[in-house]
Amino acid sequence: IKCTLPPHCTHSPQSFSSYPAFEQHYTTSHTLVCTSCARSFPSQHYLDLHFSEFHDPFVAARRDRGEKVYTCFVEGCDKICADTRKRRLHLIDKHGFPREFMFGVVAHGL
Repeated sequence: IKCTLPPHCTHSPQSFSSYPAFEQHYTTSHTLVCTSCARSFPSQHYLDLHFSEFHDPFVAARRDRGEKVYTCFVEGCDKICADTRKRRLHLIDKHGFPREFMFGVVAHGL
């Protein structure tokens, strides 16, 4: 099975030996994609955080005024931080995230 779907596989098609392998690829690479920059995300929550932090002009204006705009990665946690460093520390201290976690996932996707 060959994948040629946008945004990533159009220019660099990927081949899979089984349907389950293709299905896993499709789920991780083509279902949660930012419509503004074509980056893929592991969940709808991370995609929503990405769009808010990087593509929403109202959030950018609030951030520029010094307001807290960096929401916790954990769904249901209402903590909002002033910067990404404080969010990282919150995630490690309060939610037990490993220090090696890819905290840049909201900015860069998978």
